[in-house]
Amino acid sequence: MADTGVRKRKMEADYINVGTDTEEYALCGTGFTALNESPSATTSSKRYINMDSARQSVTGYEWSAAFEADQIRSEKALEFILDIAKRLKTGGDAETDYIQADLDEPVAEKQNTFHARKRTVAIAVSEMPDNDGEMGVNGDFLGVSDPVEGEFNTQTKTFTEAGAAALMKASAKVQAK
Repeated sequence: MADTGVRKRKMEADYINVGTDTEEYALCGTGFTALNESPSATTSSKRYINMDSARQSVTGYEWSAAFEADQIRSEKALEFILDIAKRLKTGGDAETDYIQADLDEPVAEKQNTFHARKRTVAIAVSEMPDNDGEMGVNGDFLGVSDPVEGEFNTQTKTFTEAGAAALMKASAKVQAK
């Protein structure tokens, strides 16, 4: 029977790369009070003289994800974001990789591995408010690249691009023979 319930927010795990020389993904979990994705489709519209209505199409996306969080320094993702804000980093210094793992879409025969999307984002911190004596941090993850489909292992914290995963599986079958 198909699941007809509303998908829970905790079924999508968000990670940012906090590593400097090597990839090190940290969960955007504890401390984050909101993380809302906005695909923001861009469109075009054209009406020809022989048409009553315009012809419309989706031409691209201006993806972003707004976040609100408490400043919890022991959380690596938040420490990384706060460093960008406090040092007023710009350009490539404010960019990192971002992964969205669908915890309700496990990859068959692979423990702790789920369907995922990876993209490069710019971290734009808009404010660090005083929330009744507790410090917060708000801003946006801004899409820099198109998403890459693949799979993410939540234990090893490694992303494998969809095509690479298929090649690795085929290679393992050949080596087993």
